[in-house]
Amino acid sequence: MVDYAEEARQLAAENQRRMSLLLDEIQAINEQTAATGREFADRLTADMDEFWATHAENLVRAAAEAEEQRRLQEEAQEQHAAIARSMAARRANRTVAPVDEEDEEAAFYRRKSWLI
Repeated sequence: MVDYAEEARQLAAENQRRMSLLLDEIQAINEQTAATGREFADRLTADMDEFWATHAENLVRAAAEAEEQRRLQEEAQEQHAAIARSMAARRANRTVAPVDEEDEEAAFYRRKSWLI
């Protein structure tokens, strides 16, 4: 006679054993991944420190040049604006309207025909 209860207990025990092995393997993989992540972070930190040490002077120089370019552009824009204002003022002063054109009664005296 087949003892189904015993067979189920054996299957459950085998399942438990395999599950335990898988959990151990997952834990080992997690530990290895964490160690690799720490090594990577340490190596990245060292590489970044080396990069900043070797390129800090170039970066400071580039930042200073960029600031100088920005300042020069602002000065050029200010000069262009001043020139434009000056030209506009000259144009405004060049055209003078006669006093008669502003006079409302002047139209009466400027008419072409005096015949009504």
